[in-house]
Amino acid sequence: MASTEADVSTAGPAVKRQKLSGTSAAASDPVAEALAKIAGFISSPKKFHKASALLRQLLQDGKVTQLQGKLLFEALKASMLDPDLSCEPDFAKEYSKLFTAASKQALLFSMREQAQLDVYGLWAVIRNQLGTDDSFAFNKTLNRIKDSISNLPVADDEADSALVRVQERMQEEAAAAAAAPKQEQAVQEEPVEADPFGLDAIIAKPKRKERSQTWSEAESSAMKRQALMDCLEAAKGQYHNAWACTAVDLAIEEAYKHKNRFCASQQPTLETLWQFVGQQRQRRRMGPSARDAKRDAHSFEAARAQWGRATISNRAAVGAGGDHKNEVWLG
Repeated sequence: MASTEADVSTAGPAVKRQKLSGTSAAASDPVAEALAKIAGFISSPKKFHKASALLRQLLQDGKVTQLQGKLLFEALKASMLDPDLSCEPDFAKEYSKLFTAASKQALLFSMREQAQLDVYGLWAVIRNQLGTDDSFAFNKTLNRIKDSISNLPVADDEADSALVRVQERMQEEAAAAAAAPKQEQAVQEEPVEADPFGLDAIIAKPKRKERSQTWSEAESSAMKRQALMDCLEAAKGQYHNAWACTAVDLAIEEAYKHKNRFCASQQPTLETLWQFVGQQRQRRRMGPSARDAKRDAHSFEAARAQWGRATISNRAAVGAGGDHKNEVWLG
């Protein structure tokens, strides 16, 4: 026993380092490791579905605590580097599931993170809800959008600057995420003796100024305006349905009435939407065209119109010997 203790005491720094590394490995957080891996994969469209499903499973099982809240936020943020991806048909359903699950874990995030996630929710959940064929659900979603628009702060000169800053940052982050796999492959292909003397660990590298991981209040407001504008564009896509026209008109009218709450760079898009509403209203005042009337008529009305034009013979062409029994249901 004495010799063993002597061996340990004189083993030197190598044994001590091994002992410390073993302790840190034992104390590692498997949930944190999983979140970090998910954050690295979820920005890739090819890997999004699998990464999102794993992330939702962690949330549903209650595995994520406030200690991992920052890592969870980073994973969600990575998934929204390209907001337009969230409304593509192959991705919309999974994005909606993911951010609906995240919205139920608000206590895991800081106030600034919650504000940023609210914007992501407008893209991933609210905008996708506008693709419904349920008129009641569509109107309900548009009413939420109108309320959000009326509660926006009035835009100032800083609003456009904040919008540009975030959009440029998102483009940079998306480019970095796309380049990451190539960089990792290049590192793996480097010679083992790239630093034979271990100088990299000794020589101090210049410190890089880290950017804030979350949006400022002004940036969140600017991006919320953009997300709401994107929702209006999505709602306009339902205009071919007669039941959606009035609701879309009122939503765009509400936005135009509060146009001072949108950035200067967003005003042209808002003007275009308002002109579209004016043109559609003018067309309706002039009465529907034959094409519009045919489009808006449902199947029974179309069939009844066809039956009404049909010529019914009194001499056995329809019914039993031309007895007119079918005229009742033909209308």
